[in-house]
Amino acid sequence: MKSSKYREAGVDLSKYESIVNKIKKLMGDDVQTGHFGGFFPLNSKTVLVSSIDGVGTKLIVARMAKKVHLVGKDLVNHCVNDILATGATPLFFMDYIASSLLNEKQVIRIIDSIKDACKENEVALVGGETAEMPGIYNNGEWEIVGAIVGIVESDKILGKHNVKENNILVGLPSTGLHTNGYSLARKIVFDKLGYSLNTKIRRLNNKSVEELLLVPHISYRGYLQEVLQKGLVGAIAHITGGGITGNLVRVLPHDLDAVIYLGSWEIPPIFTFLKEKGEIEDEEMFTVFNMGIGMILVVDPENLSTVLNLLKSRGMKGEIIGRITKGRGKVIYDYPKKEF
Repeated sequence: MKSSKYREAGVDLSKYESIVNKIKKLMGDDVQTGHFGGFFPLNSKTVLVSSIDGVGTKLIVARMAKKVHLVGKDLVNHCVNDILATGATPLFFMDYIASSLLNEKQVIRIIDSIKDACKENEVALVGGETAEMPGIYNNGEWEIVGAIVGIVESDKILGKHNVKENNILVGLPSTGLHTNGYSLARKIVFDKLGYSLNTKIRRLNNKSVEELLLVPHISYRGYLQEVLQKGLVGAIAHITGGGITGNLVRVLPHDLDAVIYLGSWEIPPIFTFLKEKGEIEDEEMFTVFNMGIGMILVVDPENLSTVLNLLKSRGMKGEIIGRITKGRGKVIYDYPKKEF
């Protein structure tokens, strides 16, 4: 990329990657890197998988709309998807809620949102931490974080060790930005265009900025439950921070590439709008946003029709968006070949 609009918006992905790589070196052999969750073996057959995350600067948009409680659902679903990508079944969830000044009504609404999302995902909400820290957070600021633990049999862990040449990439649609790219989206929508939350965008079905930016990050658990139980996928990439490029590479062996076929799915208008108004290069769009794909399944061709049919029976349309080829562990964007 010649320039980075995301860096100009305050997020430097190259610096982030450098920090993460140094942390991995510090942790050494005590951590298996590259997965979407942390592994802790209970015994030779069973592994606990954990993940912890926030909702990024989507929280700022929710605060502007006076609907901070809405991100409770985002938080749970994001964490569920992360450990789902390892093949794990979610067990329990914990939250951390902090503010400069706690508002009882708001805290209860946040917890209620988290509780409902846990129930939808069949996850136990076992507790959390609530803190009031005026010396840490500025007036009106909030921080909401979630941690999740799941379980998987050691021989059913998904990941790059299962990925083979000619595997098919199946994309599952997102509902919008989910919980990533908001620093850049906010800079474009609020700073550059001068829109408010109430501004309606005609070309985006006349929806308001608030409606477009606060669409929940969905959970894929219900859609994938049977597919995972039957062992029909080799790896899953949850498309979060880093976009398709930064997350799909996490499930690639060093000698294989993932070729994504442009035009094989319909990119939602919100992304083309942000690209145009923000004057963002294609390459950067795919490293910041999910581009309408919330998860990518890596599937053996023999299992492809079964996977697509199972997804369809659950109300989810899987799109064939690419293929695994020989290479060097990179994500490549190309145009569809005849078989697509």
